Parts: sequence; structure tokens; C-alpha cells
Amino acid sequence: RLLDAAGADAVVGRSEGYWLSEADFVSTQEASTARTLGTLGFPRDWPGVYTSSKPLKSLIGKKGRCAGKKVGVVGPPLPEELDQVKGLTFHRLQSFSNAERVQRQTGFPVVQGWAVFEHHDLPVSAAFVAERYWWNALPEGK
Repeated sequence: RLLDAAGADAVVGRSEGYWLSEADFVSTQEASTARTLGTLGFPRDWPGVYTSSKPLKSLIGKKGRCAGKKVGVVGPPLPEELDQVKGLTFHRLQSFSNAERVQRQTGFPVVQGWAVFEHHDLPVSAAFVAERYWWNALPEGK
């Protein structure tokens, strides 16, 4: 289900909002496109992969294609955090609108960056993909 900026079903030619494009996915796997990414998941061999994987460094290292100033692992929200977004429905691959709706409801600021996943259909630490991704920061900076 694709929603517009107001949360209604998107209509081609009439709706306004933020949607992912091909440029919002950067993969270390040659000839990979957003439609051919395969099975993605949390990087296996964590945290060792962060310092040992050349493909991952080529993606998010200091000189990487999506060079990261700060890298962190974000776990699932705690029950008390989920209570603050009760009533909101979240949609896969629509992090931009998800984060903006959370900000409107809670005041939590939007953080813009990248989510990094590993290609799980390839050998461990062989290839990674970054998806342009927005999320919200909690008051204590989490």
C-alpha cells in the first residue's frame, strides 16, 4: 500500500509525498538494482563485520559511497516507546512518511540517513546495501 503525504492512498498524477527511487539504494553487489536486491537482513557476523569487511567499508567507511559520520545499531522499540505512537500504521519502504507522522504525533525530530543491510542470499559479508532511511530520535538521543 502506497500512501501520500496526508496518509491517503496515493494516486498517480495527483498525490504528493516522498517515495524511494533507484538512487535511494546503494549496493556493493555489481549490477544490483532496487528490484533485484534479493533477501536482505541485519549484517551477519556483527560486530566483527564492521571492521573486517572490505565490501562494507566500501559502502559506509570514511571514503565509502555512503560515508557514515556515525554508525549505530538500533534495536526494536521498547513497549513504552511504542505507546507513544499508538494509532499510527507503519508501512515498509516508506520510512520518510513514517518518520514525519511520528514527528507530528510526538514531536520527536526526524533523522535522515541510511539503513544498512546485508545480502543474505550471498556468502557472509560478501555484499551489502544501504537504503536511504529516515527515523526519529527520542528525547534522550536514542
